Amino acid sequence: MRLIIALLLMAFAAPGCSIYKAATAPPSVAVDIVKVGSTRPQVMSVLGTPKTTDVAKSNERTEVYEFIDGNNGASKLRIVPYIAADLFTIGLAELVLWPLELTALQGSEGRAVVTYDQEDRARTVLITKRDGTPW
Repeated sequence: MRLIIALLLMAFAAPGCSIYKAATAPPSVAVDIVKVGSTRPQVMSVLGTPKTTDVAKSNERTEVYEFIDGNNGASKLRIVPYIAADLFTIGLAELVLWPLELTALQGSEGRAVVTYDQEDRARTVLITKRDGTPW
């Protein structure tokens, strides 16, 4: 009897997990805007707050940014087939959709190292994937 109650609770709780993850997926990051000559506020508007900042003796600043490059806004339309799959399978589609959403559709992690000159303009920009391979 406890097993049946547990299964019923899971059947009612599971639908929507992949829908929620798809709806709250991170947006894409316009990394092509970040280039040599960009100002620090421009870089921060694209990549967010830096994880680390190092100021050299020559007043040059090196900052490391970490970001998640998600999908474009139109990809959130995948919610529609998720809802249909949940309805037609009484929630069993979540066994496939939720792990798929967690592993493949939440975007890729990136890293940017930007060195600024004394006027806070980007002197060097190096954007890579989290593992160090070129973006």
